Amino acid sequence: MKNNRLDSIAFIGEVDAGKSALIDKLIDQETHTGKTQSPIFYQGQVIDTPGEFVDNRSWNGALLSTICSVKTVVYLQPANAKRFSPPSGLLRVYPNKTIVGVISKVDAPDADLEKATKFLRQNGVPEPYIQTSIFEQASIDQLYHHLLSLQQSVLA
Repeated sequence: MKNNRLDSIAFIGEVDAGKSALIDKLIDQETHTGKTQSPIFYQGQVIDTPGEFVDNRSWNGALLSTICSVKTVVYLQPANAKRFSPPSGLLRVYPNKTIVGVISKVDAPDADLEKATKFLRQNGVPEPYIQTSIFEQASIDQLYHHLLSLQQSVLA
């Protein structure tokens, strides 16, 4: 069973990228069902950020303040998105952070995995890219174990 062993991780991405739903599955608890209006800090330092922090440039400072103390930033690129939301360089402001690229909503009817992968590559998000669907437990488990392995390599 999953617990809140994930530590020092912030989830970022555009509005409706699936951040809250993915966190619900990863930490195995019902978090909330409403729109994220401000950062939500879960036990174990898992942070759910509002999509506006990425979508609206005037909120980029709030995003940077929120993620300054975490070790890992998980960026969700929806498989059905038409663009890469963060402004150029935003994900590289803090060079000491591990950036994890996640392609969310891979089961959406209009999903385009090639385009999502291209957006991540063009914007310097390091591979591997983990493809997720909140309806496919195997994809959630893959991401969970990947995040745990990153934490353990930092501790080693």
